[in-house]
Amino acid sequence: MKRLQLLLIVFLPLLVTAQEKVFYNARIFTANSSHPFAEAIAIKDKRIIAVGNYSEVIRSVSTKAELIDCNGGFLMPGFVDSHNHGISGGRGLTKANVSDQLMTIDELVVYAKSELEKKDGMTGDVLVIYGINISTWSQLDIIIQKFNADVFLSQPIVLRGSDGHTSWANNTMMKRAGLNKKFIQTLKPEEKIFFGTTNNDEPNGFVSESGYQKISSVLTSETNFSKAGEKTMEYNNGYGITAWLDPAAASLNNSRSGYLDWYKDLIEHKKLTAHIAACIVADADADPQKQIAQIKGLQKKYNTEDFSIIGFKIFGDGVIEHPTHTAALSLPYAGTSSKGVLMFDPKKFAQFVIAADKQDLLVHVHAIGDKAVTETLNGFEAARKVNGNNKIPHTITHLQIVLPSDFERFKKLNVLASYQLLWAFGDITTIDIVKPYIDPSLYKWQYPARSMLQAVVAPVIGR
Repeated sequence: MKRLQLLLIVFLPLLVTAQEKVFYNARIFTANSSHPFAEAIAIKDKRIIAVGNYSEVIRSVSTKAELIDCNGGFLMPGFVDSHNHGISGGRGLTKANVSDQLMTIDELVVYAKSELEKKDGMTGDVLVIYGINISTWSQLDIIIQKFNADVFLSQPIVLRGSDGHTSWANNTMMKRAGLNKKFIQTLKPEEKIFFGTTNNDEPNGFVSESGYQKISSVLTSETNFSKAGEKTMEYNNGYGITAWLDPAAASLNNSRSGYLDWYKDLIEHKKLTAHIAACIVADADADPQKQIAQIKGLQKKYNTEDFSIIGFKIFGDGVIEHPTHTAALSLPYAGTSSKGVLMFDPKKFAQFVIAADKQDLLVHVHAIGDKAVTETLNGFEAARKVNGNNKIPHTITHLQIVLPSDFERFKKLNVLASYQLLWAFGDITTIDIVKPYIDPSLYKWQYPARSMLQAVVAPVIGR
């Protein structure tokens, strides 16, 4: 009950329906270092009009104001998450999910067997396990051995990395998807990089980035998205998150509406307990005007008071960890000539940003490697030169490797640095499967949030 009371207080702006309300007898966090706490707060027409002691606050409202005694509870502003995959994450909460835990392969096998017995987290007849810690991929040989034997011999299995960029499928699943040597040999070099293979082009089941489409294309769509939406709200509100940017609410490359209809469903059933700004995945190398027209149409169809489509999501590169190595770097990965994958043409990206910026549309870019960060900033700089600084805070997210030469460009160009600091731990995922594989001069600038802050760049935080 105490937890419920706290959550109600945390996202009180979403609960205000009367014209005037006063919450009092509370410990209210103000974020003002001189006066960090207050005892009362007044809301009028969904806006905070007074914060302070009760006698001061009560004078700011009429005698018709509703008075709510918080019984000494704690009240704080809701958190705003700068990168949150909303309903996509909620879908994972309705499936088998190990929540990024560090597990041995034997522990993962035990978990998989238990999920097969329960069958409530299945995707059709396929066991898809979400939230696999990405350090697991360093044990691919054992995964291949364990999940192609025993009860898994004829059972299709898919393991989904917690980064959302990596996956693995067992032999039964690969056969169903047509992922075989013949298919691999039809791929162009720039496509083949997204599939793990042996020396003779036999796929080992590991896929990354767009390679996952080969697997997902044969997965049935049996997610209860109404339930996933409710799980999304419950999970985020449980951590005090009351607003977020969903970076991939839909894709212009897909005729389906993505998660847009499910956000709409939450709104219609009065279950949307957050403010959502949504981006739509686009292709920076394609015609920007056509994509701008598409997004304008989606805005007319879906935008409401609490849900707004505000711009585009562009993929600048992939991920840096071994064995994927698709993040775009300025120096080659150790022992190779590969510098990863820059997923847009810099000149076309610049033209895309110029066009979007001119239409007051935000561009939110996934960039993990330093090369991707630099080229993204170059595109934003081109837009500022042509359009001036129109105050749209374009965003670069993830920022795993950022060189000092780019720090001050963020402030100069009015670009937000959206960090996922949940990933910035000194653990297996940032040391063991990264440090041996990239140049030391790059590794020293991994997740430099503090250095950027000292350079007067204020990072915004996502998860």
